[in-house]
Amino acid sequence: MTIGTKSVPWPPTTPAAPRSGTNVLQDSYNRLGEADQLREQGKFDRAQKICESLIREHRDYMAAHHTLGLIHAGKENYDRAFDHLSRAAMLNPRSWKTLTALAAVCLQLRATDMAALALERARAIKPRDPNILVTLGQVYQEEREYERAKEAFREAVALEDTLFPALMGLGNVCMHLGQNAEAVEVYEGLIKRGMSAVSVLLGLSNLPLALINVDLLAELDKLSANQTDSPELAEAATFVRSWAFDKAGRHAEAWQLLASVNRAIFLARQKDFRELSERQRNTLTWLQENPIKAVGDNRDSGQPISLFILGPSRSGKTTMEQLVATLDGVKRGYENPSLEKAIRRTFQSASLPPTDHIELVPLQLFPQCRDNYAEEIAQRSGSARVFTSTSPGRIFDSHALASVFPNVRFICLKRNLEDNILRVYQRFYRTGNVYSYNVKSARDSIVWYHQMIDLLAKKLPNIVRVIDYEDMVANPAAAVRVAADLCGLPWADGPLPKVADDRGCAEPYRDFIRAELSC
Repeated sequence: MTIGTKSVPWPPTTPAAPRSGTNVLQDSYNRLGEADQLREQGKFDRAQKICESLIREHRDYMAAHHTLGLIHAGKENYDRAFDHLSRAAMLNPRSWKTLTALAAVCLQLRATDMAALALERARAIKPRDPNILVTLGQVYQEEREYERAKEAFREAVALEDTLFPALMGLGNVCMHLGQNAEAVEVYEGLIKRGMSAVSVLLGLSNLPLALINVDLLAELDKLSANQTDSPELAEAATFVRSWAFDKAGRHAEAWQLLASVNRAIFLARQKDFRELSERQRNTLTWLQENPIKAVGDNRDSGQPISLFILGPSRSGKTTMEQLVATLDGVKRGYENPSLEKAIRRTFQSASLPPTDHIELVPLQLFPQCRDNYAEEIAQRSGSARVFTSTSPGRIFDSHALASVFPNVRFICLKRNLEDNILRVYQRFYRTGNVYSYNVKSARDSIVWYHQMIDLLAKKLPNIVRVIDYEDMVANPAAAVRVAADLCGLPWADGPLPKVADDRGCAEPYRDFIRAELSC
């Protein structure tokens, strides 16, 4: 390899001399053990130096590459972690531990297909290992295959019922599936067994407060200092405390906490916010100034209808998807990455730098992009006639989706502005939605989204329907009928899942919200 202008052999052409009076193999084993202990203690730099020294002395020391990969993963240097774990897997393709660690790193690099391949090999070697099953569940979770993720996490818990990542994963996927009572049972079970953490309490706070039986404030106070010692954990704990105050009716205290933590997060993410604002302006201007022509339907292809359920965060998309899924022939896709994967694959096949944006696909690559997308959703939807997606970011390229892909439909959700502002302001997003941490920017972003919805409905009246959240809650059957008519599905007046009523949630906070907006 080359460092600067000097060519450095790797490994050295002359191996380092063994330490006098020691056994080389035993000495290497002991040093590797020391490195692993340091890694577990979080002393990554010291551990890294030992492993790099071992690899210089023994180029194909598989265990040293494995440990060095784990060290880089601990430092969140996932590219380097991949390099060493993949080399370790090359040196010993039968190491299920290395394959599982490699899959976890691939997951961090958004290479879910590669992660799945590594786990498939690991399971063939060790079919009943709970750690493999946990990582598999995390892959399914990332792919929004929540039913399969739940199965993997359940199997892991059955093998080791104290495995925290498996239990957390199970609670999270139950929440995404709308199985709120089961999610609460999992999270509260962790607390009862002394396995509480900020992530557990955050998971609980994202569920309907009426289902929660534990005292969130008391549980927060029980956490040790090292459980909230990072900025992200401290922020998450503040959101939980705010939710606890909300549940107790202490709205002024809840708002004060929210204002403090959101202000800090928003200031730290100004670059992301400026980029988002510019993209919103450009997209709205383009849609205002240009016509859209939908590709139309191609039912002979056997490709299902892609039903995009769009709306701002916390506007009721998941509830609408649950209602639509009661129709025969509908498969829920949640916020699945099928479209992004199809677009990236199109660019990669054409030897172009990849992107997730459909509007950047060259005209000559449209057929290939359609084929890639059809292949992606065929794997997910099976024999379903309608496949749903609830990714709110699809509003940016909704015009392109209609122009490029056949069999596209849109249901767009709107919600009372102040209710919507409050719910995004109360939410701790690990990624994205940077606008949510400021009341004015939240208001502006939601208003922008509504403008986009109105333009889309005006320009594509045959394939777009707009539903108010409040109307959906008041009359779920009518909302289902709209979806059935839009997608050409049979509809019967049968039982529907219970719809949570969150209308008017901003009432205790209206003065706070309006004060922020008037500044």
